[in-house]
Amino acid sequence: MAEKKEEKSNKKVSRIKIKKKLWYKILAPKIFANREVGESYLAESDSAIGRIVRVNLKELTGNIKDQNNYVVFQINKVTGSSLNTILIGYELNTVGVKRAVRKNAIRLDDYFTFKTKGGRSIIVKTLMVTVNKTQRSKGVLLRKKLREILQEEIAKSDFDTFVSNLVAQKIQSPARKKLSKIYPLREVAVRVLKLQEKGIIQEEVVVQDAPVAEEKHAEEAPAAQAQEETNDEEA
Repeated sequence: MAEKKEEKSNKKVSRIKIKKKLWYKILAPKIFANREVGESYLAESDSAIGRIVRVNLKELTGNIKDQNNYVVFQINKVTGSSLNTILIGYELNTVGVKRAVRKNAIRLDDYFTFKTKGGRSIIVKTLMVTVNKTQRSKGVLLRKKLREILQEEIAKSDFDTFVSNLVAQKIQSPARKKLSKIYPLREVAVRVLKLQEKGIIQEEVVVQDAPVAEEKHAEEAPAAQAQEETNDEEA
């Protein structure tokens, strides 16, 4: 009897299926040329959907100056053996903040929300550091002016484009020049930038402005006409 029970238990064990795990590449979004930013060892690829990935910006740009900045991705799609991501945030780490703040200077922090061209709500936390100590009224004016500059930039961009401009210093450098007319600044930075959304983030849909669409159509029209003339000549 004992032998029969042992045979039955062996049969039950043999029916258990072991799920095979595979390596999946994690790819950055298109604005970072879909570069590989890591790997994940998974039994089911769909289990990775929604996961957050923080990547040092230096690993994507190759620029040592970007080592204190991070970009935040969310895995939102599986393509074959790759996990595609979408950009959801941009951060300056505490080391970068400490290096920016010097003795006998004033640190000006601010927090606000804006909407992108595509209608997405984003949270923005900024940092300014003056060259020397200054009056409180100057600080209020600097914060107000920086808000106006960023609101103008965000309103005409989608989220990815805005982050791309931050990475390229196309926003901070011009802003610093304008703000230094109010009071000299050592640093102007976006400390935190993130989407104010929950769940799985989807691609942002931005409707092209009518003037831009018309201009593009006008550029394409001569090429199409030339092609038609060529076809007529060949006929």
